[in-house]
Amino acid sequence: MTSTTPPEIRLDPVIDADLPHIYRGLSDPRVIACYGISYDSLAECQAQMEWYAELTRTGRGAWHLIRNPRTKEPLGAIGYHDADPQHKGAEIGYWLYPEHWGKGVMIAALRLWLPLTYRTTELHRLLAVVEEPNRPSARLLERAGFRYEGTARECEWKGDGFISLRHYALLRSDLPDL
Repeated sequence: MTSTTPPEIRLDPVIDADLPHIYRGLSDPRVIACYGISYDSLAECQAQMEWYAELTRTGRGAWHLIRNPRTKEPLGAIGYHDADPQHKGAEIGYWLYPEHWGKGVMIAALRLWLPLTYRTTELHRLLAVVEEPNRPSARLLERAGFRYEGTARECEWKGDGFISLRHYALLRSDLPDL
């Protein structure tokens, strides 16, 4: 980050009209290099939009577009999925357009999104899974208060080989003032 003042952001629930923004992120080779989902066309990305809607409808997740509040420009997305009502856990995911990397946008988004999510759900635990070479994402999670819990070695096939996944978690009790 180039300044000490966090960037201003706002979070808006993902809606159908956000398809071009979601596609832009999930088709960018720099974003999908360390993200588990990618799409080759707007038509294919419609499946992602249906997934977001299903998560919201069933209460198993919620995703938000990260925006600049003044220009309304989309910057990326953040959300959770696979919420388990019995164990009160879910997995978090996030991504930014590359031109916003390293500017403090995602830490600002996490600092806004985490309290919002814990206040509006019964979730107790959020899990973040990071592909091993993605050290910036691991550092981001640590700055946001997530704790490293271990690495699942060579547990997924991606491209032409196995990758390892680092696991981080944040408990409701890890956030002050909730």
